[in-house]
Amino acid sequence: MKKIDIKEIPEGDSRFEYTIGGGDNLTLLLLSLGRKNAAVDLAIRLIGRGATASIVGIVVGQGESKIKLHTLQHHMAPETTSNLLVKTVLTDSATCMYDGGIFVEKGAQKTDAYQRNENLLLSSDAHAESKPSLEILANDVRCTHGATVGKIPEDQLWYLATRGIGEKKGQGIIVSGFLESALGGLEHTTIIETIKSKIAASLA
Repeated sequence: MKKIDIKEIPEGDSRFEYTIGGGDNLTLLLLSLGRKNAAVDLAIRLIGRGATASIVGIVVGQGESKIKLHTLQHHMAPETTSNLLVKTVLTDSATCMYDGGIFVEKGAQKTDAYQRNENLLLSSDAHAESKPSLEILANDVRCTHGATVGKIPEDQLWYLATRGIGEKKGQGIIVSGFLESALGGLEHTTIIETIKSKIAASLA
């Protein structure tokens, strides 16, 4: 069974838990757009052979917003797959702290798990922290993680400027492309367009 779920992160503390059975497929979209203070705890448990989860998080932090995001990809059965990508864009004095874990049980052989967090800072006062971690008890798995924190490359803005696109508009194009690239693996056209509209509104 395939399921897609969209969660817009509310103000304050929140917790989301998903349990995925054998052969089931979950696509989860987490959105935090604008000025808010929130702490999110997300747990994905893959309990049946062949269970699959794709998690996409998109965060736009503005003003003095503070976002804390903790995720757990818990592989409890063999031949399970999870793929997580969290992208953040932070401006003003916004902060985002991401803490993500992959835990593979001893019996969860042939697990395939991926976790990545990419942060784009648009001001010198914005701040991002990323703490990915792995705990693997099985010996036949493929698990990877990574994180990046950076600013818009000057050469990209220069390239757009040579084509008559000003710095502000150029920055908007790059930021939109950075966030929307997280949606590339989705097959639901209507949902993709809805999320792109939400992203555009938050960046306006």
